[in-house]
Amino acid sequence: MESAKLSKLYLKTYCYAPHEIDFIRANLQECYPFLEKMIVCEFDVNHTGMKRDFKFGNIKDNIPIELQDKLEYHQCSIYDHTVVAYNNEADIHNINEPVMRSWFTKLYNFSPNDIVISIDADEIIYGDKVEYIKKQVERYGIIGLKLRQFFYKKNYLWRNKDFTSPIATYYGLMNPPYPNNWRDFPRHTEEYVGGHFSWCMNAEEMVHKLHTYSHPQYRFCAKKDLLEDAIQNKKYPFDTDVDFDIEELDANDKRIPLSLRSN
Repeated sequence: MESAKLSKLYLKTYCYAPHEIDFIRANLQECYPFLEKMIVCEFDVNHTGMKRDFKFGNIKDNIPIELQDKLEYHQCSIYDHTVVAYNNEADIHNINEPVMRSWFTKLYNFSPNDIVISIDADEIIYGDKVEYIKKQVERYGIIGLKLRQFFYKKNYLWRNKDFTSPIATYYGLMNPPYPNNWRDFPRHTEEYVGGHFSWCMNAEEMVHKLHTYSHPQYRFCAKKDLLEDAIQNKKYPFDTDVDFDIEELDANDKRIPLSLRSN
C-alpha cells in the first residue's frame, strides 16, 4: 500500500435509533479536520432482518452547520440481501451484520490505499488519536482499535474492560470480499483511541434495542423497571456473573471524548 500520507481518511458507521445522533455529531467533532467524509448508512431492516422505517431523513438538521459538509447519509434498502432471524443469533452475525457493515462499499469508488475507520455508531474516536491511528495503519495495514468501555451513561466507565472490535484499515485489504464484517482484528492498538458508549440510552430505548439487536439471549431483560434499576444502581442484569465494576467519572474527565464532556 502507498503511504498513509497519500490516503484519504473515511469514517464509516450505520445508525438505527435517534439517540445515536449525538454520537454521530461527536465523531464528526472529534475527527472533522482529518476526514474526507463520514459515511452513515441507515437500513430498511434491523439486525434481526425485520422491516423498519427510515427515521433519519433530516439527520443533518441535528448536526452543527460547520460539520455538515463532511457528513454523507444514505438510506439503504437491503431487505432482499438479509434474512429474518429474530431468534437466530448465528444468522444475525454471519449474514445480516456483514451485509450492513460492508454495504458502504457499494456506494463509493474508493482507492485501495484509502483508510477506513470502521465503527458502530456508539464508538467514539478521540480526535487527538487520529494521527496515531493513521500511523498504525501505515505500519500494519489493518489494526483493531482499543477503546475504553462506558456503560449506561457517558461518564460510567467500566474499569478493566477494554473494547477492541472496531478497526482501521486500508480499503484494499478488506474489500473484496463482500460481504465482510469490517470488524474484530486480532492485533489492536496499544493506546486507547476512543470510547465505546454501550447502552447509553433511556430504559424505553433499551427495551426496543433488546427486541431488535444481535443478541436474542438477552431479551429476558427487556423490562423497563429492571433496566431503570440497573442504570440507577450500576447493575448488569444480562449476566450476574460478570464483574461489572463502574467508576463514575467527573463530567469533564479526560478519558471521556472532548466532544462528550459537559463543557
